[in-house]
Amino acid sequence: MAHEGRNVVELVAILDDNVKNIEGYRRMLEASREEIEYRFFQRPEDVVRFVGNNPVAVLVSELEMPHMSGKELFDVVGMASPSTVRIGMAEAGDIARTLEIFNQAWMYRLILKPFFLPEDLVGPIKEGLARYREVQEEEKRRQGTAKKLAEENRRMEAVLAQLARKKRRHVGIYNVALGIVRGNLSTETSGLGPESASTMEELCKELTEDFMRCYMYENYGFLHYKKAVQERFHHPGSGCILQVKNKTGHEIPEELMPKIAFGMFLGGTLCQKLFVSYHLAMLVEQEGRNYLLRIFCQYPEKGNVYRSKDVKARRLVVNMVKEIARDLSVHMALGTKNREFAMKLYFGKEEEYHERNHHGPL
Repeated sequence: MAHEGRNVVELVAILDDNVKNIEGYRRMLEASREEIEYRFFQRPEDVVRFVGNNPVAVLVSELEMPHMSGKELFDVVGMASPSTVRIGMAEAGDIARTLEIFNQAWMYRLILKPFFLPEDLVGPIKEGLARYREVQEEEKRRQGTAKKLAEENRRMEAVLAQLARKKRRHVGIYNVALGIVRGNLSTETSGLGPESASTMEELCKELTEDFMRCYMYENYGFLHYKKAVQERFHHPGSGCILQVKNKTGHEIPEELMPKIAFGMFLGGTLCQKLFVSYHLAMLVEQEGRNYLLRIFCQYPEKGNVYRSKDVKARRLVVNMVKEIARDLSVHMALGTKNREFAMKLYFGKEEEYHERNHHGPL
């Protein structure tokens, strides 16, 4: 829409079926043509076609025309280009009729003819342009808000999809753990008395909950889990001591930490269920590219050592931890090329430690 030597920023269409009126408008608007581009029309259908194909800021139209009234024209233009500001022109002879049309038509302003000064026409056009700019800014803000809302919705959908995938994954893991628990309870615990069977059921429940807790909140690091196991198993007043150290020399990978954490809960729960008092040391070490959790448990040689007098129940506690660790390890390692983590438990009276079991990758 630019002409050589001009900086055209807005486009105004003017319609009047009278040729002499058009010539008068051209002369009155000549001084403002450096900043506004005008297009003049004598037929409404030409205006409709032009507005549909061009960004017309303001449409100024005669209201009384033989083939299409100004009101009808404004209605059509309103559908084709809602942001175009519409200004009506009418003779001042019949004010009542003119106001009736103004009230019925969808227009921004009405100006009365005849015009005696250029400003009588230029002034309303500039007001219409100012209104057009306001409408454009409002639309930009609306689109900006809509865009931000759409982006937030996309992010929310992505988060919800991720949570859904995570939930499906955790449900699968939980079902595996629950199946292992039920399997052990229905077979190995059949020879236990009511009290021992209840103890085993509580142990299985705790281990399953610990497992899910580790994997539901897998974004936590070593310090979080260290605090969690210490709150759970470190009670100096009753003779239960727990020390936890990261001896790798660096931060433990976040994706591996839930496995190590669950290993800590396994070892801690085993010792807590077996012994009245204990001294536990949990050390996270690194051997090449693999990580190793060593758990040392020192327990008293004499006195009231075991929580349960039932030897079979004590043996079952150990076997349960071993079986859960081994079976869950297999399921957690599915699809993993490297067996990246192992847990070892050591039990000893006083200062003697003897390796009791190697649970394999966890």
